[in-house]
Amino acid sequence: MIRFQLLGPIEVTRNGQRLALGGSKIQTVLATLLLSRNRVVSDSTFSEMLWRGELPSTSNAQIQTYVSRLRSQLGPQVELVRQRGGYLLRAPEAWVDLDEFRAHSATGHAALEAERHTDAVTALRSAQALWRGHALVGATEYLTEVEQPRLEEARLAASEALMTAELACGNHHRVVSELTAMVSRHPLRENVRGLSMLALYRCGRQAEALATFDACRRHLAEELGIDPRDELKALRQAILEQDPTLAAPAVIIEVTGRPSSQPPAQLPPAPSDFTGRTSELQELDAVLRPGGGTAAVVGLAGTGKTALALRVAHAVRDEFPDGQLYLDLAGSTTDPMEPTTAFATLLRLLGVLDAELPSEVAELARLFRQFAAERRLLVVLDDVADESQVRALLPGGTRTSVLMTSRRRLTALEGTTWIGLRGFTSAEAESLLQALSGQVDPVTTRKLLAATDRLPLAVRVLGARLAANPDLTVRQVTARLTDEPFGQLRLGDLDVGARIEASYAGLSPDRRRALRLLSLGLADPFSVWQAAVLLNASLVSAHELLNGLADRHLAELTGDRTGRLDLYSIHPLVRAYARDRAFAEDPPHERSAALERIHQGSRLWNPAA
Repeated sequence: MIRFQLLGPIEVTRNGQRLALGGSKIQTVLATLLLSRNRVVSDSTFSEMLWRGELPSTSNAQIQTYVSRLRSQLGPQVELVRQRGGYLLRAPEAWVDLDEFRAHSATGHAALEAERHTDAVTALRSAQALWRGHALVGATEYLTEVEQPRLEEARLAASEALMTAELACGNHHRVVSELTAMVSRHPLRENVRGLSMLALYRCGRQAEALATFDACRRHLAEELGIDPRDELKALRQAILEQDPTLAAPAVIIEVTGRPSSQPPAQLPPAPSDFTGRTSELQELDAVLRPGGGTAAVVGLAGTGKTALALRVAHAVRDEFPDGQLYLDLAGSTTDPMEPTTAFATLLRLLGVLDAELPSEVAELARLFRQFAAERRLLVVLDDVADESQVRALLPGGTRTSVLMTSRRRLTALEGTTWIGLRGFTSAEAESLLQALSGQVDPVTTRKLLAATDRLPLAVRVLGARLAANPDLTVRQVTARLTDEPFGQLRLGDLDVGARIEASYAGLSPDRRRALRLLSLGLADPFSVWQAAVLLNASLVSAHELLNGLADRHLAELTGDRTGRLDLYSIHPLVRAYARDRAFAEDPPHERSAALERIHQGSRLWNPAA
């Protein structure tokens, strides 16, 4: 049996074994063939998806090579033939997640149209479960720009239909948080706003429902210069009047998951080209295997925390026969998951029916601890916001092990082993860059990697960019990185700048200002005293600001000291981002005053200067 997955990272499994496809080019060829299955894909289409007009002289030969490699990798279950200036893929026995999504989605939409709301929820939940993030991750940016919007629109339409069916079943308490998150991701989508308003109103949150309308009106006016549709205005008026027609159905039908005879196996796949981190893998393995261990992988955005967590989780999963659970807590977003939602999700994965789920977080925690005490479970909690989000989720004293990732240090969690991730070693970074791009130029490669301080996400993006553009050299990318770092460090949904921006946005205003001025005025390493002078703050205040930045890994203790004062450093990419923000946000006179303070302070510190 061969399985193709496009609704997330592009992956292929054959007879239960995952195939190592290679770089973005070959993944793009495969995805293009699957999206046009049973139709001929022309060489010109492949060229557009691979190079978009910047064709290398060997483009036809490269396409033939990619197809030949796919043919040998996929085996006899897949037919890949040359026809009429292109290629045709036939795989009648293959399972494709996109086909499955479309089938479930069509069934759900039809059931909703026929007012069979329970059936609609069942089908549309099944459709939703097939998505593992953004579609076509691993393909070139050219393919994703063409195909992702269409697929994401189908996903959103299915989600809207699901929420409509859930509300028709009277399940507003279940979906109100989901709808709030949808509004955050799609602020201009009026249908989503209306569904959220109705769910909030039915939950007794009339003021929030009206505030959702007001926010929609502002967004539409600012972004598009238009007013909300008449339907949304009418819903607002009905909420103001507490119109009886808005009440939930008299008979509430709860659609519940059925307990499964198979233990849950929810781990997303680990990267097939995972590189390095040998000592960290060994330490995590030792903590998790005995059962009942708790570990946290922490570090700056882009250091590969999730990749490491999934790698070790797959390595130890056989030690947890009662199930492996995975939950993305969205801690680095503006809408982190609430503990109540997290508990309910975990318990559903363990087979608990919705009708059996308590409404209070304390009771949910008690029920989860009971399950954890009776089973050998591995729970992976990805992207933790802070200690308060997960403290109740840690079962403690059971046979269940918990593995977390976070951009915060999480040092207040008792009984937790912390693994702090930084950049790759030089050997690890060079190995991954070469594996992704195929380019070997030790001198220029080291300059390129030094510019990113070997941040794993940056290395991955640069390797994929070089693989996607064979005529591009390491030397050229290094030059471009100097002029426009974050433009070069963005490919598809991999975006180093966006990751750093999210961490920056989560800071308080005084910490954001501190990071901007420190990045502008001090070279690494710098002392707490220098930070205090630059920021015009006391030593105590400067230390508190630096600790706040270090908690999110936006500044790092070097381990060295000047006298009794700690020395800190800032990652070069964080420094580049914060410096740009300084010129955008801080008035010239404030920047000048900060630089003058540190100049005068340096003269006091070193009279010979």
